[in-house]
Amino acid sequence: MQILANILIILSIAIAVIYICNRFKIPTIIGLLLTGLLVGPYGFQFVKTPDEVELLSEIGIITLLFTIGLELSLEEITSLKRAIVAGVLQVLVTIVIVAVIMFVWNSFSRSVFFGFIVSLSSTAIVLKILQEYALGDSPHGRISLAILIVQDIAIVPLMLFIPLLSGDVNHSITTEMLLLLLKGGVVIVLVLVLARYVIPKFLFEIAKTRSRELFIISVVTICLAITVATYSLGLSIELGAFLAGVIIAASEYSGQTFSSMIPFRDLFTSFFFISIGMLLDPSIVMLNIITMSSLSLGVIAIKLFIVTVIVIIVGYPLRTALLTGFALAQIGEFSFILAQIGIANGLFKGSEYQLFLSVAILSMAVTPFMIKYSSLITDIILKLPLPRAIVYGLAYTVNTYKEEMKDHIIIVGYGINGKNVAIAAKSINIPYIIIEMNPETVKKEKREGENIIYGDASQEDMLHHVNIESARVLVVAIADRAAIKRVIVLAKRLNPNIHSIVRARFVGDMKELIELGADEVIPEEYETSIEIFARVLQYYDVPRNDIETLVTAIRAKGYAMLRQLHNASYDTIPIDEIDMQAIRVCSGSPVVGKSIGQMQFRKVHQFSVVAIKRGNIIVPNPGADDVIEGDDILYVVGKREIIAKAVAVLQLSQKANSC
Repeated sequence: MQILANILIILSIAIAVIYICNRFKIPTIIGLLLTGLLVGPYGFQFVKTPDEVELLSEIGIITLLFTIGLELSLEEITSLKRAIVAGVLQVLVTIVIVAVIMFVWNSFSRSVFFGFIVSLSSTAIVLKILQEYALGDSPHGRISLAILIVQDIAIVPLMLFIPLLSGDVNHSITTEMLLLLLKGGVVIVLVLVLARYVIPKFLFEIAKTRSRELFIISVVTICLAITVATYSLGLSIELGAFLAGVIIAASEYSGQTFSSMIPFRDLFTSFFFISIGMLLDPSIVMLNIITMSSLSLGVIAIKLFIVTVIVIIVGYPLRTALLTGFALAQIGEFSFILAQIGIANGLFKGSEYQLFLSVAILSMAVTPFMIKYSSLITDIILKLPLPRAIVYGLAYTVNTYKEEMKDHIIIVGYGINGKNVAIAAKSINIPYIIIEMNPETVKKEKREGENIIYGDASQEDMLHHVNIESARVLVVAIADRAAIKRVIVLAKRLNPNIHSIVRARFVGDMKELIELGADEVIPEEYETSIEIFARVLQYYDVPRNDIETLVTAIRAKGYAMLRQLHNASYDTIPIDEIDMQAIRVCSGSPVVGKSIGQMQFRKVHQFSVVAIKRGNIIVPNPGADDVIEGDDILYVVGKREIIAKAVAVLQLSQKANSC
C-alpha cells in the first residue's frame, strides 16, 4: 500500500509542477527534476523510501531504450559506422583530457576515475528531447544516438577498470576483458539469429490470433527475456532493452509494438527524472554554488569541445558537429553507477559525491535549453571566417568546378522523400542534383551512379556550387527544422525565382516556413490525414471527382479547408440500402422480346441494368436497343426492396440459376 501512496503523491505534485512549468514554457524535464527535489528526502520528505521510485525509473530507462531500438534496424545501425567511431573516440579522449586536468589536484587513479564519470552523457534526457523536437532523424540526432549507444556499451569495461584503479590486484583485468569480448560476440550472433529467423516467425503466429493483449504480453516478454540474458552475461540491462527493440524492428510488427509501448515509455521515463531530482541536497548546492557552477560550466565546455572536434574529424560539417556537441555536453545517468562503485573502492568521498550529483543534475537541467537554442548559437558561429575544412568537415573535398546545370532540381536530403523525387525526375529526364550530409550514403549512391554530392545545403558556398542561380526547383527533404529555415532563406536570396517545396513534420510549421519564403510546404501529418479522409469518403461512395475536388481544395488553401468542411454538404449514397443482383429472365416474363429502352427500367422500376449475360457472352453497359431474351441474366443495381418488388411484377427470378 505504501508504494501506491508514494506514487499518488509523486504524480499529484508532478501534475502541478509540470503545469506551472508549461505555462512559463519551461521544459517538462525540468519540472520532473523539481518534482523529485520537492518530494524527496532533501525536500518536503513526502517520499521517505525512494527505492520504489528507483525501480520504476529503471523500467523507464528500459522502455525508453526499447522504443529507440524499435525505430532502428540492423542496416541503419551499420550505416552509422562513422558515428560509432566518433563515440569510441569521444569516450577515450574525454577520459584522457579530464584525467590530465584533474591530475593537478588529485592522484593518477582518482583523475582517471573522474574522466570515466565525465565521459558519459545522458541517454534518457538527450533522446527524449530529440524526440520532443522531432530531431531524431536529423544528422546530429542520429550521430548523437550512435555515440550514446557506444557510451552505454562502454560502461561495462569502465566498471571493470575501477577496481584496478583502486589497487585491487585480485581482479585479472586481461581475463575480464577477454571474457567481455567473448560475451559481446555471443550477443551479436544472438541478435542476428533472433532478428532474422526467430522473432518475425514468432510474432507472426501471435498476430494471427488477433489478440491485442497476447501481442503486448509477447512483446514485453521478448524485451524482458533479452534484457535478462544480457544482464546475466555481465552487460547492462539498458543495452539489452535496446537490442530487444532492434530485433523486433527487423520484423513487420515494429510499428504496432512502438504504438503499444509509447504510453508505458512516457510514464516510466518520468519516474526516472523524478528519481534523479530526489538525489539532490539543496543545502550542499547553496553552500557550494560557485564551485558547482564553475565545475558544471567546465564540464559542459570540455565535452562540447571534444564532441565537436571529433565529429568534424570523422567527416561531418561544423554545423552537425556543434549541434551534436550541445546535445551531449552533460553528465549521464550511468555516471551515477560508476560513482557508487568509486565510493565502494575508495575513489570517491561522501562530500565529493554530493558535489558530483549537483554538477551532474545541473548539467542535465540545462540540456533542454542548450538543445533548444543550439541552432541559433551555431548560426552565429558559422558567420565567423572559419576554414572550409572545418565548416564542411574533413570528408568534404573542394571541387574547382561548378556544377554546370540549368533548369534543374536541387534535392536537399536523400531520405525516402528525397529518393522518391530523384526517381521521378530521372524517369522523365529532368536534370537534378542531390545534396546529402551523410558521407556513407553519398559514397554508396555515388558508386551506383547517382548524381549526389556531400555537403551542407545551409551553407551559401554549397548552394553556389550546385548552381542555384540557374535552378528551377528546390526540394528540401530533411528533418532538421533550423537547417530547413536557413536553406529556404539562403535559396530565396540567391535565386528569388526558384520554386521551393519543403517537407515539414507538422502543420504548425507551415506558416513560419511560408513566411520565410517557401512556396509549398508539405506537412507529413496532414498528408496522412488527407489520405485517410479520401478513403473514408470513398467508402461512403462519394463520387471520385468530388473527392479529388475536396482534396485539391484542401491543399490549395494551405489545409485550412478542413476547418470549414462541416459547413459543406455533399450527397452520399446509403450503401447499406443498395445492391447489385443477378436476375434471370423467365421464359414467360413480359420483358422477353422487348428492348432495354422499351422497358424503361430506370424510370418505371427505379433500377438500372448494367450488364446482360447470354450463355457465355456478357454484354456490358447494354444500350436502349438491346433486346432481352428468355434465360438472359440481367445484372441490376438499385435498392433491395425495389428490386424484389420488380422481380415479382415482371416474373423474374432472384436466383440466377432457376425460374
